[in-house]
Amino acid sequence: MIAALLIGFVVLLGVGAPIVVAMGLPAAFYFIATGTTLSTITYSFYQSLYSFNMLAVAMFLLMGNLVTEFGETERAFRFARTISRGKKGYSSKIAVILNLIFAGMSGASISAVCGLGPMMVEEMDGEGYDRGYASAMTIAASTVGPVFPPSIPLVLYATIASISSTKSLLSGLVPGVVLSGCLFVWVLFTHKNHFNHEPIPRPEETETTSKLFLDAFPIMLAPVLILITMLMGVFSPGETGAMAALYMIALGILHRTFTFKGLWNSVWSTIKSCSSILILLVAGGTFTKALMLEKLPDRIMSLLGGAMEHPFVVLLIINFVLLIMGMFMESNSALILAAPIILQITNMLGFDPLHIGVMIVLNLMIGLSTPPFGLCIYAVARVAKVPSESVIRNVVPLYIPLGVALMAVTFIPALSTWLPNFVFSTFLA
Repeated sequence: MIAALLIGFVVLLGVGAPIVVAMGLPAAFYFIATGTTLSTITYSFYQSLYSFNMLAVAMFLLMGNLVTEFGETERAFRFARTISRGKKGYSSKIAVILNLIFAGMSGASISAVCGLGPMMVEEMDGEGYDRGYASAMTIAASTVGPVFPPSIPLVLYATIASISSTKSLLSGLVPGVVLSGCLFVWVLFTHKNHFNHEPIPRPEETETTSKLFLDAFPIMLAPVLILITMLMGVFSPGETGAMAALYMIALGILHRTFTFKGLWNSVWSTIKSCSSILILLVAGGTFTKALMLEKLPDRIMSLLGGAMEHPFVVLLIINFVLLIMGMFMESNSALILAAPIILQITNMLGFDPLHIGVMIVLNLMIGLSTPPFGLCIYAVARVAKVPSESVIRNVVPLYIPLGVALMAVTFIPALSTWLPNFVFSTFLA
């Protein structure tokens, strides 16, 4: 039966069926064929959806939509550009820094690519960079978003793994900084190789630096406030997201960009995104339930054989599989499908679920930027009006700093586990 489940999933995915259908239909046939009682299926639905962590997902999504709708990202970008302009290679460096600040607020790499990406590509093009390189840098820098808190994938992972969502979010903070640090060092040493035309004169900023700073300060303060409230245990992740959303509305009113139409657009976009995630959770939870009943993790461990005696070899194999999944599947779908199975294996090997969660998410985000099917590549190519072949050619070298960060996260579990354990033992004991 397990072969039929997996073949059905792959075939449906291959013919272009929605991921929900590809997971849900084989699971439905499996339960019918095995005569599983209806109560088992409905309880599987209940298990997949009953989690207060989903409130955090909704609030973080709303916060990210409000940031984009009210134009707050552009304020920080204009300030960073003003204080950096004139220094060779400034645009590639602020791409890394601004993505560290804002990509987490969007909650997803593709959202960051489509939101901050066009501004960054135009700025790097104006400084003389090749547009393909500018697009590739935007992709690589946006990878940090779903790792650095607040992170929607890490909240979803906490739901699947039945662990504290606060701990899960905090586990991504140090790895996010490490990832951005690796990219920043890479940019420092390589950016001069990617200038291919003279700088394009841009209109000078009409507002003073102090005025731009005052405009940008409230939105640049937001990630700091979010981190402080989580580090100090002031609010739960759901409450933190709700307060952040209210903060964005207040900023919209302060900067006179608030409109009820914009608020409704943000709310409606959040409803649609949450609905798709909830449907994915149900379909993925049901499909995973069928795989668990067929003891897929036990079969995988039997196939690994002697490799199980070398835990970090198993992690390397998991990394490879996750990268492939990230290339072909949307990240939330891949996370919902893979996490329960991987956790069964890694728990047997004694790895901390916090460490495994960050590793899974980082792999899937890199997979989104990996040719030939990485979704981020085609998203940035579309919004930046650059041939996808040029983006692919320029993104490949950036796998070196991304790979270094991934290996650090994989082989140094303390990067993911130290901070949440320290915060909980010190402040929340």
